[in-house]
Amino acid sequence: YVPIMIMLFILVGLGLRIFPTEQDMKIQNKNQLSAQQNMEYNFFGTITKIRDGDTIEVDKTPIRLSGITCDEIGSSLGNKAKSTLIEKAILKKASCFLTDTMSYDRTIGKCATNELGDIGAFLIKSKLCGRCPRYDPNATYLKLQKLTGTFLGTMPTYCKPKV
Repeated sequence: YVPIMIMLFILVGLGLRIFPTEQDMKIQNKNQLSAQQNMEYNFFGTITKIRDGDTIEVDKTPIRLSGITCDEIGSSLGNKAKSTLIEKAILKKASCFLTDTMSYDRTIGKCATNELGDIGAFLIKSKLCGRCPRYDPNATYLKLQKLTGTFLGTMPTYCKPKV
């Protein structure tokens, strides 16, 4: 027992960490994001509103997060996705890649924060939302969805790829 304690004391004293720190996790999220998405951000701001799990507002600009789907508000999973984003993302600085495509009043795009990394990936990893294959044509989230398991929510028909 004593030799183990001495070894741990030495490792800690040398600054070696056994478990990742919060800063390590932020760096990992950033690295994951850049590996997953080879894109340049074209819109920056503060997340000012969470409409639902897959729609946020950055500086009052509505953004439909592309490549994912979340259950609707009023369902257990939909409510959880929204409340989780409110808890973790509201008033955070976001970097987004917005497309020229609109869905109703929302611009389609992907966004990330320093804390969460890619918000879509965070929601899939959290099992709150799933990959929407039709709107993830580059399979950005395919590997992550396979690792996470089948989406437990309702997969809308518009997510099925066009044949």
